[in-house]
Amino acid sequence: MNGLNIRRRNLLAGALAVGLPAGCASGRSHMGSFSMVTPCRDLFLFGLPVLEMARARDRTMGPRPNVFRHVRRLASAASRLVTTPNADTLYSSAWIDLREGAVEISVPATDGRYFSLALLDMFSNNFHIVGGQATLGQAHRFVLVPPDATPGPGQVRAPSWWVWVQARTLVLNDHDLANAHAVQDGLSIAGPSGRSTQQAVGRELPAHVQLADILRLLETEASPTPEDRAFVSSWTSRALSRSAFATPDTVLTRAAEEGVNAARVAIERVVDDAEAVDGWIYPRPSIGNFGTDYLYRASIATWGLGALPASEAMYMRASGMQANATFDGRRAYRLLFPAEAAPPVEAFWSLSLYEALPSGELFFFDNPLQRFAIGDRTQGLRFSSSGALEILIAPDDPGEAMRANWLPCPRGPFALVMRAYRPAPALVLGDYRLPPVEGA
Repeated sequence: MNGLNIRRRNLLAGALAVGLPAGCASGRSHMGSFSMVTPCRDLFLFGLPVLEMARARDRTMGPRPNVFRHVRRLASAASRLVTTPNADTLYSSAWIDLREGAVEISVPATDGRYFSLALLDMFSNNFHIVGGQATLGQAHRFVLVPPDATPGPGQVRAPSWWVWVQARTLVLNDHDLANAHAVQDGLSIAGPSGRSTQQAVGRELPAHVQLADILRLLETEASPTPEDRAFVSSWTSRALSRSAFATPDTVLTRAAEEGVNAARVAIERVVDDAEAVDGWIYPRPSIGNFGTDYLYRASIATWGLGALPASEAMYMRASGMQANATFDGRRAYRLLFPAEAAPPVEAFWSLSLYEALPSGELFFFDNPLQRFAIGDRTQGLRFSSSGALEILIAPDDPGEAMRANWLPCPRGPFALVMRAYRPAPALVLGDYRLPPVEGA
């Protein structure tokens, strides 16, 4: 990725300030002291995606696993189950429990409509995607087998006992909902019915309680891989265990709190100090399949859980003009695409605006137009005589002349995320860059 060396040095300095290896990419843990703070911090960074996946399962699974649940309307300001929703596609979601054996998943033909079905393990890695070049919109079925199985022809092995299946079906406009629903209705799962599982602890609980639950999930649902061994030794070598966190002494309680706080600071710095090009933070190549990039994985789990890999979609976040990559909603801004300079994609692009919560979560907010994104399918967009497209981002209605191009913002902090589905090579390789967001 092209970028500024100064930004790269800042990110390195931010990581080292809390004792992390650069980007946590090497999987090595540098314990500069005998403190328990570092192991607690590393455990939280490593296990946060598993905990967030379990929390998402509690919110979205429904009565039982191994059944698709369909969202029949596009996301709105009321959609607060998963951070950073999109307003382009309908979601179909299923939590697959493989503890009782394999399941078969069937996908219908999509007749040229954008569709993807992503399978995520409990570490939030996309280990298999159906759609696009893989199936060319044709009907498809495959067998998903448990982690301890050897897959045969037409079978996919899951890295964890639980799998989150997320299907995204494009909706062209309000009149297209029935057609999109037909695609959703063609999804099915056959096999064991699965069974319930223990719920994850909430974000409001003390740090040592959350760390204990991370250890439970790592033991029962998402085993670390051999590549994780060096990083995992940070806490295993100090004998941190579920029983230790169940009845912690004052020292361990304090270490857990300080370690989790240090982890959260490091996660925030991923956004604050990330390399920006013309005011946009581009995804790392590891997005969606993170490997040993634990810090980045934890960051995406915080504000973009379930992100697709760059081959399927790219997510660019505006670096903002204040802390945490946000903008001040009391001002107006514009994003100007010169003629023929919109994001190059094989499917579609959209710019979404989110209210930024103190927790770091991003959600749509209620506005007069009930408009949460603008993209290449937005009806009525006005272009200049030269073919340029200006998107106005402002808290107040600009009037008839610009209303079609207006993306309303709250008066508090907000974030902007550009999505490009099936991006062209120019975008993936960095030959194309988005124009900056400027003050209007």
